[in-house]
Amino acid sequence: MPELPEVESTAQALRESRPGLSDRRIEEVQVLWPGVLQDVSVHDFERRLLHARFTSVGRHGKYLLLGLRSKEGNDSFLVVHLRMTGRLYLVAASEAIARHTRLAILLDQDMALRFDDPRKFGRVWLVENASAVVSGLGPDALTVSFDDFAARMEACRRQIKPLLLDQSVLAGIGNIYADEILFRAGLHPLTNSGELTREQVRLLYEMIIAVLQEAVAAQGANIDGVFKAGQFVVNVYGRHGSECRICGNRIVKLKVGQRGTHICTHCQGHGKPR
Repeated sequence: MPELPEVESTAQALRESRPGLSDRRIEEVQVLWPGVLQDVSVHDFERRLLHARFTSVGRHGKYLLLGLRSKEGNDSFLVVHLRMTGRLYLVAASEAIARHTRLAILLDQDMALRFDDPRKFGRVWLVENASAVVSGLGPDALTVSFDDFAARMEACRRQIKPLLLDQSVLAGIGNIYADEILFRAGLHPLTNSGELTREQVRLLYEMIIAVLQEAVAAQGANIDGVFKAGQFVVNVYGRHGSECRICGNRIVKLKVGQRGTHICTHCQGHGKPR
């Protein structure tokens, strides 16, 4: 947490706010905790950002990709990974800086871009090309083609949940949505991807797209209070001991690849959508 839907919701908010982030000029940079920066010094970070303009807001997997153009006309990217508790947002410049704000960027039009992160796991890169950070990732889980997805499932031949969590195979899915996707696809998380029929692979692909699209439309999930606007309703994640919304059996929790995993043992195992 946050996963692809929460990061995409963040990107949409940065694009669609009035005024949005695009074309905003940077007037001042405050690095309030130097550990948030990755592979760049505080001095260079502040120097390179000052008077630059934001040109775009993108995303790949769980990474935010913020395009920049310096006053000299040089392009670069601010790449942000929210990790466990990070939150990137626009506010009025007059709003008081919060206790857990790690980076504060003052913009024109009396706006500010701030990065809050209570647990200090989030990271920010400043690079000439975003591929320097995200090149090791697989295709984005929301836009991957079926043929590419099917080929990756066939080539990897691993337990299906750890495979969905492997960012080098597919970028953006974390523990929450892996559980929800597998529930909707009716698949047990220990199923080997090499054992899936073509129809099951197609169903799994469709459930990945459907669950992620629904979660984005709901502004993500508010599991731990980080994304308070999130309205996505989980079926299994975090619900161990509760009744399955489909069959009434109890949701159980087990370990798969060292990750807590929530399933309905009755509904998962037949390859039927939920």
